[in-house]
Parts: sequence; C-alpha cells; structure tokens
Amino acid sequence: MDVDREQEQALTADQRKAERAAAVAFTVAILAGIGLFVVYFSGGQTQLEGVLFCLILGGLGVGVALWANRLLGAHEAVEERHELTSGAAGREAFEHALAEEVGPTLARRSVLVKLLAGAGGALGLALLLPVLSLGPAPGRTLKETPWRRGSRLVDETGRQVTLASVPEDGFITVFPEGHAGSADAQALLIHVPAGSLQLPPDRLAAVPHGTHVAYSKICTHAGCPVGLYRATTRSLLCPCHQSQFDVLDGAKPFFGPAARPLPQLPLGLDDQGALIALGDFYEPVGPAFWDREKP
Repeated sequence: MDVDREQEQALTADQRKAERAAAVAFTVAILAGIGLFVVYFSGGQTQLEGVLFCLILGGLGVGVALWANRLLGAHEAVEERHELTSGAAGREAFEHALAEEVGPTLARRSVLVKLLAGAGGALGLALLLPVLSLGPAPGRTLKETPWRRGSRLVDETGRQVTLASVPEDGFITVFPEGHAGSADAQALLIHVPAGSLQLPPDRLAAVPHGTHVAYSKICTHAGCPVGLYRATTRSLLCPCHQSQFDVLDGAKPFFGPAARPLPQLPLGLDDQGALIALGDFYEPVGPAFWDREKP
C-alpha cells in the first residue's frame, strides 16, 4: 500500500511539472505572437520575424506534446471479452466513471486550456501577416494611365509638343502634362506621311491631320520600352526580344514574341491648335498578362 501511494504521489508531481512546462510553452507562443505583430507594424525585420514565428510554432508544438504525452494519462488496459452489448447499468457506470475521471482533470487544467487557446490564436493571427503584406488591391491601376481627355502632350522635360515638333518620319516620346516621366503613360508620337495609315475610321479620326499617330511605348510582350523606329519600313522595334510592330497598321506585331498591338492613344487639337489627348489608350498598356481580355 505504501509503495502504491508513493507511486501515485510521484505521478502527481510529474504531472504538475508537465503542466507548468506546457503553460510556459504556451505563454512563450503567445508572447512571441504579440512580439511578431509589434515588429511587423514597427517596420519589420525579416530575421527577427522568422525567429518569433518559430517560437510560436515551437511553443505551441511543445505544449501540445507535453499535454498529450504527460497529462492525458493514457494507459493500456486488458479485460476479458464479455457480451458485446452493454446494458443500461453498464452505460450508466461508464458515464459516471468518465465524469469522475475527466471532469476534475479538465477543471484543474482550465488555465492550461485558456493558454492553449491563446497560443492557437497567436498562431492564427501570425498566419494573417502574409495577407497584410500583399498590400492594397490594384483595382484598375493596371488598366488606366494618367492620360485624360484634354491632357496636353509634353516631352520628358515638360515642354509642350506641337505638330511642328515632329518632322515627317520622325518621332518623340510624349507624356500627359503634369506627368512627365510617368512609366505607364509614355507614348511614341510618330509623324507619318498623309494617307499612309491603314486604320479603321474611328481610329483614324483620332489622328490629327491623318499624320500624327501615337502608340504606347511599352511592349506588349514583356514591358520593355519600344524606342526604335525604322522610318524606311515605318515599324517599331523592341530591343529586348526583337518584336516588331507595323506603325501604319495599328502597331500590330508582325515579328517576334509579342502577340498584341501597341495600344493607340487618341489625339486631337484644342482651340489653340495644341496637341491633346482625347482620352486614355484604347486598350490596357503593357504585357498581355496584365489583361487577359482579347482586344
């Protein structure tokens, strides 16, 4: 009897020690979760965030492992096979024994349960940080540029561009006034001979005097700047992957990997005869993967 009592006391002490260790592990996970949020919203530090994330996972894992292996008191029991169906008396006895054994155990470890919930919550909140790192949704920013109806054309220095600024078979990079240097708004204004353009009537109407046509400078293959113009063939060449575009036929690609024409910018003249945009590009600018819709 004395030996059994000593074993029971030793087991209880061991369980209390395991409870304290599990509580410490869960507390470490909770504190690491709070620290992770503080570091993230203070500007972030990748290495420290990684350490804190490991502490969250490690603390939660160690605490659960201690609880499962040291506190549940799992043991093997063997009894003789008896009748497979249990009567009402048997079921009542089982429920009574379960309540006596499990109920007090859970009551004694209510703090541990709360710490487990807190550690699990810290892990769940930490998993939300990658979502916050995605930033705001792009909305229509990949489909629209700073060009607006009435925007005057300027060069990279902000100087206004007129019809006389570009000689025949010449070209110049233009931007909307107030947005000189804008990456997605850059366009090539090209002066072609009158009557040479092969555009639909509505597109031709957006070409002043039928001679000054403008296309996006961003290649529709990989986004490189299309800055080479061949006056002899009246074509544009992308230096990155050698895509070529027919200026007279709506800047359609006829060589290279580009599969989409360079979007045209509708142009007009204001009351003072200055070149202005009649709106944004007809199609989204840039690589085809920015916009899956067929033109």
